[in-house]
Amino acid sequence: MRHRFPILVVALVLVTAGCSASPAPAAEGGHGNAGSDPGARLRRPWAVERHQPGTRCPVTTETTRPGEDTGSVRGGWLAGPIGLEGGRLDYSAPDPAGAWADPTWAAQKVAWAVNPVLTTPVLVRGRQLDGPGELRFGDPAVEELLLDPAEDAVPGGWREYPSLTRLRAPGCYAYQIDAAAGSFTVVFRAVGPVVAPTHS
Repeated sequence: MRHRFPILVVALVLVTAGCSASPAPAAEGGHGNAGSDPGARLRRPWAVERHQPGTRCPVTTETTRPGEDTGSVRGGWLAGPIGLEGGRLDYSAPDPAGAWADPTWAAQKVAWAVNPVLTTPVLVRGRQLDGPGELRFGDPAVEELLLDPAEDAVPGGWREYPSLTRLRAPGCYAYQIDAAAGSFTVVFRAVGPVVAPTHS
């Protein structure tokens, strides 16, 4: 019993930290093993709670500029999305010409930057904070984005990963970035059309 009290203290610190990086161990269990689920060792509980519609969206304003060849990284942490000027993401409706394999989600290109000190994978997820809307990545749309340095052949410097952020409704959203070094959240406003999901 004498070891539980420090663990509870750490948990309370992480909850009150909000959007700050948290060095706590990644949550495991309930998601399969690392072999079948590479994000299992990284995935942590959501650090930012949902809030009522109509309340102010607490967009992340801090940025960092790793170098001349990399745009501003939102959040100022070891990994984050490039761009999102003013904490805003403008997304487009599905292309009727069929340019996307999955036309049931709207999209916007969002590149990700990762500091070279992070030598292990980085997991990115997202969700709406002021409503039930979901956020996906890539084409076809998937729930999580895994940024793996083993797939990057460029040595040194910040690594960049192209991606698509997929949405179906405007609102206040958050990306959660989980890595072995900790977790961080980036809150932004998404602006674009409502896309009704299709049912087969």
